[in-house]
Amino acid sequence: MSLEKRTRSGYPRPVIEEPPFAAQDQLYHNLTISPEKGSILRIPKRSNSPETVSNKTYLPGQPRIGLEDPELPTYLHSEFVTPDLDRLGPHLWLVAKQDSTHISSLTEQAVRGRRVVITENPELHLAWAYDIVYLKPIPKYLLSHPFWEFYLTRQNPVVSNDTAREAIVRGALGFLRSYFYLIQHKSDFLIATNEGLCLLPHGIRYSQFMRFISAFEKVQDSDVSPRYHFGQLRLTRLNFWSKVFLQRLNFHKMYWQYGTLFANYYGPLLFVFGWFSVALSAMQVALVVEDTNSTTSPWYIFATVSRVFSVVTLFVILLSIVFLIVVFTVHVVRELVYALGDLYKKSRVRA
Repeated sequence: MSLEKRTRSGYPRPVIEEPPFAAQDQLYHNLTISPEKGSILRIPKRSNSPETVSNKTYLPGQPRIGLEDPELPTYLHSEFVTPDLDRLGPHLWLVAKQDSTHISSLTEQAVRGRRVVITENPELHLAWAYDIVYLKPIPKYLLSHPFWEFYLTRQNPVVSNDTAREAIVRGALGFLRSYFYLIQHKSDFLIATNEGLCLLPHGIRYSQFMRFISAFEKVQDSDVSPRYHFGQLRLTRLNFWSKVFLQRLNFHKMYWQYGTLFANYYGPLLFVFGWFSVALSAMQVALVVEDTNSTTSPWYIFATVSRVFSVVTLFVILLSIVFLIVVFTVHVVRELVYALGDLYKKSRVRA
């Protein structure tokens, strides 16, 4: 059954009636709901001194944001909502495979030569380019059953706007669902909990996490934001199509030094320059040997060979250019046909 719920008038309600995972499967236990006060509290944690009790009133892992801070909805929106990618949603088939499960596990990312770069920007989560894949860590509070129950499944004085709550819920559901595919085996889990990455909070066991994350396998595309109807996204294509659909120079700036930026053009420029140099040299040879037409000239045979070789060189260059154009066209057309076919199938399913 879909998690999506709406009122009869058509206005959005929270897309979930209850947290997407069972209370016994939660991985963060330091939040509780106080029925008397109608608020959510941090469970007091005793410090090293038996007389001292630490009372914290801020969002776990984020001391700047209080549990009842009026800025909490804005903060959660910035953490999980992807407005730019949602705007690109109808066109993301040009960027990635139209499959929300198209997410390589962490070990597969390593096999493909990609290193994980931590980002707190939800727009960059699962974006990859060359040898880098960007991933956003899971915050502690998102693993808490009371957090979901209090903030994201019912009316409360903090996240009181239904539309804002729906956007946050859809983004959070899609975000957590992505980890179902990122962590498939214990080797993936070990990478995620590595000290250098810390994609998951400390103190979580593999069996606990797998029991928790398995609940998100049931989350449907209709329950998540448009961005998460797709899996990992190619950043170079995002940068290209953002010029067309977002009217931005780049979706994400990949080079922060002019030297690095211009270095990317050295290879193609040298390649083209080399082709033109060889072609011009061949033309020069062909023109020069025209002066040696006499069959009695001792250089006649060499001139003939040079002329033929010049023509062959030009022909090879032309064939190389045609070959590269054909290969590029075949790849583009093949991907386009596959994407359009997939788009057609999905449109028929919706109909």
